[in-house]
Amino acid sequence: MNRSRVRNGILTFAGVAMVTLPAFAQGPGWTEVSSVIQVINTSNGGVNVRLSPDLTGCISQSGYGSSIASIYPSHPGINRLKADLLVALTTGTKVMLYLSDNTCTVSEMRLGGL
Repeated sequence: MNRSRVRNGILTFAGVAMVTLPAFAQGPGWTEVSSVIQVINTSNGGVNVRLSPDLTGCISQSGYGSSIASIYPSHPGINRLKADLLVALTTGTKVMLYLSDNTCTVSEMRLGGL
């Protein structure tokens, strides 16, 4: 077997994998270490958040789009989560969000990333 052909095949596969894999494994689960780039207060009392790198495939409250995660007003820790999101937005501190479902509903947050 030709080693350069095997090596090229592995590099080609690795290159394709890097291009086609999403930046995030959408919920449930933790997002990558990210920056908060937008916080939106919704009319129902909830909070939406946009991260960088972007999320995809979300169903945000109030129709803000597929890259926006949501904290619903019924969440018992909404005020604490919002406070930490604002800290991250204003200071540039990295975060990780735990998405409890595949619509990007936020249930937990790590301030400072890992």
